[in-house]
Amino acid sequence: MAINQFSTVVALGSFDGVHLGHAEVIKAAVSQNKYIPAVFTFRNAYKNTLNIIDTGTKHHILLTLGIKKLYIYDFERLRDFSPEEFVADILMKELNAKAVCCGYNFRFGKGGCADANELARICGEFDIKTIIVPPVKIDNLPVNSTHIRKLIAEGDIENANRFLGRELSYELEVVGGNKLGRTIGFPTINQNMPDGCVIPLFGVYKSRVDVKGCVSDGITNIGVKPTAGENNKVTIETHILGCGEDLYGEIIKVSLVSFIRPERKFGSFEELKQQINKDLEVANG
Repeated sequence: MAINQFSTVVALGSFDGVHLGHAEVIKAAVSQNKYIPAVFTFRNAYKNTLNIIDTGTKHHILLTLGIKKLYIYDFERLRDFSPEEFVADILMKELNAKAVCCGYNFRFGKGGCADANELARICGEFDIKTIIVPPVKIDNLPVNSTHIRKLIAEGDIENANRFLGRELSYELEVVGGNKLGRTIGFPTINQNMPDGCVIPLFGVYKSRVDVKGCVSDGITNIGVKPTAGENNKVTIETHILGCGEDLYGEIIKVSLVSFIRPERKFGSFEELKQQINKDLEVANG
């Protein structure tokens, strides 16, 4: 069946973590193979809510799931739109939507005044098909961003990953560090925690690192490196097993697998070195 190059099927939502529930909404859009699958989302919509993943990672995942177009609107432009204005002016006129997909708990319109059922009613008046995706559940709990953020903040990465449907990952530039790791035999790459993202519990994690398509095991410290006297900027510092390559300036994907121990200050660098050896033993099972 040929795709209509001028019409879209639009997945609506924040997609702040692209978790298993979000993925079902995306799948529903991609399955409508008569139209171009697209995502409509906001920029800076929830100023008091932390994202699960950074914007670049989110966009990359959406594209890998089959989305062909990303429509990212400034929230301030549309915040006072009525539900009817949103459907008529944005979905129909600007996006040329022939179908829309959303989660069961989707809300829209000024102050979030309308729900998914209201979306279906209004879209019906414009001959736009509406697909409402029911909740995805794990252990009888609905998959949602609030719960995943809580798991990440508590360091329960294994369960957070279950609800995400993949390992929590960061695709970020490698920046300069204090090179302390090299002096104690454990060279590391340093990445800055993205602004606006929920921060995992400070500590050491078993990780997986994708270096130019080659995936290696690693251990990652997330925190402020108190032993080195750094106490402000949250960093993602990773020792990659078997890698001594200079990666400054590269965009490297680091995925968290499981929590090993909380971050703490050591009495000496020798004590830190001994602990890293123990961390590696735990990470290697």
